[in-house]
Amino acid sequence: MSKRSLVRRAMFGAVVMLAAACGREKRAPVRENPADTAISTSDEVATPVLSRFQVPLAYDFTPILAIVERAVPKQFGSLDSVRQVGDDKRKHYAFVATRDTFSTFMRGGLAHLRTTISYRARGYYKPPIGPTIGAGCGNDQEQPQIQIEVVTPLTLSRDWHLRSESRLAKLEPASDSAKDRCVVSILKYDVTARVIEAAQKAISSRLPDIDSKIAKIDLTQRASGWWDLLNRPIRLRDDLWLQLQPRQFRLGAVKGTGHTLNVQAGLDAFPKIVTGPEPKVTARPLPTLAKDTAGTGFQIALDGVVDYETATKAVNDALRGKSVTQATQTVTVRSVAVGPVSGGRLALSVMFTGDANGALRFIGTPRLDAEHDHILVPDLDYDLQTNNDLINAFSRLRSDQFRELFREKAIVPIGPALEQGKTLLLAGLNRTIGGVMTISATVDSVAAIGLRVTRAGITVRAGAYGTASVSVKQKS
Repeated sequence: MSKRSLVRRAMFGAVVMLAAACGREKRAPVRENPADTAISTSDEVATPVLSRFQVPLAYDFTPILAIVERAVPKQFGSLDSVRQVGDDKRKHYAFVATRDTFSTFMRGGLAHLRTTISYRARGYYKPPIGPTIGAGCGNDQEQPQIQIEVVTPLTLSRDWHLRSESRLAKLEPASDSAKDRCVVSILKYDVTARVIEAAQKAISSRLPDIDSKIAKIDLTQRASGWWDLLNRPIRLRDDLWLQLQPRQFRLGAVKGTGHTLNVQAGLDAFPKIVTGPEPKVTARPLPTLAKDTAGTGFQIALDGVVDYETATKAVNDALRGKSVTQATQTVTVRSVAVGPVSGGRLALSVMFTGDANGALRFIGTPRLDAEHDHILVPDLDYDLQTNNDLINAFSRLRSDQFRELFREKAIVPIGPALEQGKTLLLAGLNRTIGGVMTISATVDSVAAIGLRVTRAGITVRAGAYGTASVSVKQKS
């Protein structure tokens, strides 16, 4: 989208209109002269518009380990609990399995919880004649092992509680080698499958309990702290503040690495720049978590002021020494002063020399040339209240040439004012708040959308467009 089209849309709607960051034309950098520009102190505040910030929220989910540890038994079976092998009353077996501690990690959107079971088994055979014979596998030094893995997607509910749907993903011998299988030779019977079956029943029966306990993990207090930080005014400089004015968190993709759950949340906000003392913010409760929607990027309206000293210098640089000859008379511009007059107009007070010396004044309404970052005054005309003999002479000798010179050359650049606003905004949107929250932003473009004449100078309203993210570091 071109700057000209963007400005037409913005002024037609009377507010800064939403534009996709990837489709906006980027401006060439402008050399900044802070002494020439300032942000407006006008009481008129641009209407904030909806902006979207990316907010990756990090949560260390290791507390889930404690829940799973308590829910899943540490031991299965007993060597005192003897079981019959099928329908054969002469064959019996017993086993005891001990679970190791769970470990956990995130991969994509799933939390993985792993552990191993080590077990011992005994087999008993009662021959038709003689005493019962016993044999088994596993001892105090070495035991066959079974690997267990529980997986669950983790996400957040609307009321900021964790949600999970645990399932048993793996339950099998830890390896394919003979050391991780238990075949009782006297029975010619593989006990491994029986241990796996018992473990499956024991763990599967506990999964609903695990999900229920995980659902009790409440992140409301943590999210409320993030919310309070986002509501704080951000100081840009003395008596100049940026308010993000957050309205809603939105749940995006949930992924993670290691022990960290990363929620790619979105933040709806209505940022604005205000002047004066630090704004007092009315506490807003943390809203429920909404569903994610498409669209990213922020837009903030800001005002840049080109003061009259700066405007005068720009016009003087363009017009001082310019001469106009009509008939036999030549006059040369000696100096020009720019100032405000009623009705949102500008006055150009001109001192001239040459065949005649004197002063005259032009009056006109400034117009924005947003494509070239200029202010023009295309309707400049002689002030009808000026009483000057030269005016009368030029009226008789066709004074259009002198007037057209000023219409063409009386140009005030606004690039420095826009660049100053961009610099302040970037400073405000790239910082750490409260020691745990970091805002990072880029401003892709700043487009002028209107202007007005004030006592302080020519105020240029612009829309700043970019992308921003807010990362939260979890307190240890």
